[in-house]
Amino acid sequence: MAQSVTELLARLKWAVEAEVGEQSVVGEIGSCKTAGSGHVYFTLKDATAQLQCVMYRYQAAAGRVRLREGMQVELAGKATVWEGRGSLQFIVSRVKEAGTGSLQQQFEALKRKLEAEGLFATARKRPLPAFPQSVGLITSATGAVIQDMRHRLEQRAPWMQAYLLPVQVQGKGAEYGIASAINRWSSPEENKLPRVDYIIIARGGGSMEDLWCFNEEVVARAIASCSVPVISAVGHETDFTIADFVADLRAPTPTAAIELSTPDAASIGAYLDQTHRQLHRRLGAALESAHLRLRLAEQSKLRAPQETLAPFAQRLDELEEDLHFSCRQRLEALCTTLQIYTAKISPRALLSDMAATRQQLDTREKLLLSAASAALDRKNAALREKEATITAASPQNALDRGFALVRRPDGKLARNAAELPAGTTLHIRLAEGEIGARVL
Repeated sequence: MAQSVTELLARLKWAVEAEVGEQSVVGEIGSCKTAGSGHVYFTLKDATAQLQCVMYRYQAAAGRVRLREGMQVELAGKATVWEGRGSLQFIVSRVKEAGTGSLQQQFEALKRKLEAEGLFATARKRPLPAFPQSVGLITSATGAVIQDMRHRLEQRAPWMQAYLLPVQVQGKGAEYGIASAINRWSSPEENKLPRVDYIIIARGGGSMEDLWCFNEEVVARAIASCSVPVISAVGHETDFTIADFVADLRAPTPTAAIELSTPDAASIGAYLDQTHRQLHRRLGAALESAHLRLRLAEQSKLRAPQETLAPFAQRLDELEEDLHFSCRQRLEALCTTLQIYTAKISPRALLSDMAATRQQLDTREKLLLSAASAALDRKNAALREKEATITAASPQNALDRGFALVRRPDGKLARNAAELPAGTTLHIRLAEGEIGARVL
């Protein structure tokens, strides 16, 4: 008798839980997302297979390990069948980090290499133009990304020209197409492309595997050698690729790249409208004031030209009086200064200064002679003391006291009688004179 799908799946679930049940498994986390309920759904994979896993909210909240793509983990849980979709599922009860996944290891290794070469340095990043006229887009020709970017560009900067170089943004070999597109726009004339102010490399979100072509070295070096600024707008805000670090600017999303690189047309229009109104208002006020002054001047001239010129004449009188007063004050100050200097250079003052200076010189001469004599006395006393010390230690002094210097035939002093056999000739120096001798 045929059975229903529900019955078959129930039997499969019972069989899997009975035969496999509680298990531990090691692998690398692939795609990973947290649902609004708090449950975490992810895939566990190795080189040839992958397994659908779920970690319920209470287990995820209690665990200390935060799951992320590329992580190597050891899971403990129970294998079962999810009857809603008829798929094999592993319900995780415990997670232990086992190391870094192979993709993550490749990512970190290339990141360290390029950073050591200076490709991430802030000093080499170029600024974007303040008012760009054109932009080159490197992304897929289909999908929501290019449409979202086009609509956002029309809203913010409708005057700009946008050119698309369609490329594959996922899968094997996609990195070579992306690098080729960057290199082509780096030399637009040679490749028959329009010259642009900057380039945006864009793609929507995805797993590490989906975004991996933007982590390849060929793409990083193409960005670094590009002749125009490059914006990397790959994935969502939490996604980071090697292209983000090398690019002149990293945008969290493709539409954010448009917002970061273009002025807002609406804001510019509002500013220009406000400036126009202010200029119009100020110009109107200035014209009205000028007309009023012109009418007053015409009326004054027609009524009495002398009255029009009288205030200016009065102002000239005031300025002339101020000038005479300032000149008198300046002249009096100069005369006072001249009198002071004249008094200082009079013969009597000069003689007085010379006498005072001569007295100071005499006093200093006496002090110098006194200090020199005292220093000479101290040096003579020290010399005599050293002379006495040297004299006391002189061999001649010992000879004067009756001692003698006895030298062997080789010229060395004889110090031990045992070293002088019979017949040895000796040379003896006395206080006065020298003699030869022979040992008996």
